[in-house]
Amino acid sequence: MGKKILIVDDDAMNRKLAGMMLKKGQHEVEAVESGDAGIEMLRSNTFDVLLLDVEMPGKNGIETLGQIREQGLGADMRVLFLTGNEESEVSGAIRDLKADGYIKKPFKPQELLAAVE
Repeated sequence: MGKKILIVDDDAMNRKLAGMMLKKGQHEVEAVESGDAGIEMLRSNTFDVLLLDVEMPGKNGIETLGQIREQGLGADMRVLFLTGNEESEVSGAIRDLKADGYIKKPFKPQELLAAVE
């Protein structure tokens, strides 16, 4: 049985590629382009996994996860950051906001599938 996954990434190509890879792995995927849209999705839907881009215009992924935590959304959801940065730049946020880790961009299909499963 696949997982229900929310992708929050401002890059349309990243959303499309990740969505295609995950759907091939029999997962159900929703994708939005901003932190605010992701928060709105979480208010009315439940997801097993949140893939959250760190670098986005407006509200970045770290700020978005902070708001998600403050609002008590997705408490049982696994959270993985998507980042092109080194681990040291996101490790504090992973620890402080209780994220489950990160996936380095550009991601490979097998890495992405392994991370969500």
